[in-house]
Amino acid sequence: MPMKIAVVGGGVIGTSIAWHLAMRKLGEVLLVERDRLGSGTTWHSAGNITWKPLSNHDLAVLYALETIAHLEKDHDRSTGWLKTGRMFIARSDAVRQDFERFDRVAKDKGIGARWLEPGEAQALNPLLDGSKVGAIWFNPLSGRVNPADLTAAYASAARAAGARILENREALRLSLAGGRVSGIDTREGFIEADTVVVASGLWSRGLLAPLGVGLPQVPCEHFYVIANTSPRLNRETPSFVAPDDLIYGREEVGGFLVGFFDENAKTLDPSSLPNPFSFTLLPPDWDKIAPYFEKAVEIFPALEKAPIRHFINGPESFTPDGKPLIGRVPDIDGLVVATAMNSAGVTWSAMTGHIVADMVAGVSPKFDHARYDPMRFGDKGHDIEWLKGQIAGIVSLGYRNQNR
Repeated sequence: MPMKIAVVGGGVIGTSIAWHLAMRKLGEVLLVERDRLGSGTTWHSAGNITWKPLSNHDLAVLYALETIAHLEKDHDRSTGWLKTGRMFIARSDAVRQDFERFDRVAKDKGIGARWLEPGEAQALNPLLDGSKVGAIWFNPLSGRVNPADLTAAYASAARAAGARILENREALRLSLAGGRVSGIDTREGFIEADTVVVASGLWSRGLLAPLGVGLPQVPCEHFYVIANTSPRLNRETPSFVAPDDLIYGREEVGGFLVGFFDENAKTLDPSSLPNPFSFTLLPPDWDKIAPYFEKAVEIFPALEKAPIRHFINGPESFTPDGKPLIGRVPDIDGLVVATAMNSAGVTWSAMTGHIVADMVAGVSPKFDHARYDPMRFGDKGHDIEWLKGQIAGIVSLGYRNQNR
């Protein structure tokens, strides 16, 4: 009998996993999604992909770009990939030193990064006031995708490889038999499975809790705005990141998207969210982002009077160390998790799919994944108050520390 593998969650992570598993021909692959593909958190992602020489991050980005090219060329599916490059803005000596290290590694790898003079930076983005920044490093190996298109491309490739996908099929609970997973209970009936991969984002912790598993993740409110700035920006305008000010941004349909990795982030309980919470957002919180928006105005003065087209407040799951949870759950055979991407799900989706497929196949891993062990915090994973306290601080700390 072929092995039956079920993937729970149809976002950018779950669909990548389903595709990578189906390509290996490891057995029957079934993905179940509580609503529609890409709902939950994937749909409101900013979709940025940026190379940085950090632990596995550089490998993840290079594999992501390779995967995107493969999906577009061999599967004839658009992901919305647009290479723009990114301006890394330093407003302190410490951050500039981080970027100087990035520059050395980029040159060693043959990546054509360079430092920008204020005039060249303003030519690339006419909204920028070059006099308000200390140094700008340009990284050409950066761009963005449309998260919905990338998810659809993964799903299409998964189906072509033999996977089945069931939308509007909510996983209510996981079933065990003899110390291993046996399947998934849904309202429409029981789905038998020898291996279950939980890729349910902010709902993953709640799904595993009845099994006595404490996943060390908590969702936080996560913010960005889209402003109708003047002049309108070209699609190819480089994105930017300013770690000193905890902000990032890019062009969005001629306007300007500006996002925030705020200090003392607002954690939330997934059970408090309305049901269904599919293509849904949380209320705006201007008081929370005001200090960061003011910093953005210093660098991009046009924001001060620009009408705000959209305020996006969508939850994202984070961990106490800013690294995802990818791996097997000990003591429960056949149970794998891939969740808590710390607002980098689009970037990490391809690598996560490969890691999980290697794990299920039992082969030597292409990517080192020991650091993503979902049980690395031990019993602390059950302590929700400890998790909230740690994670409220990691959102900004991890973003500001460019060496993580």
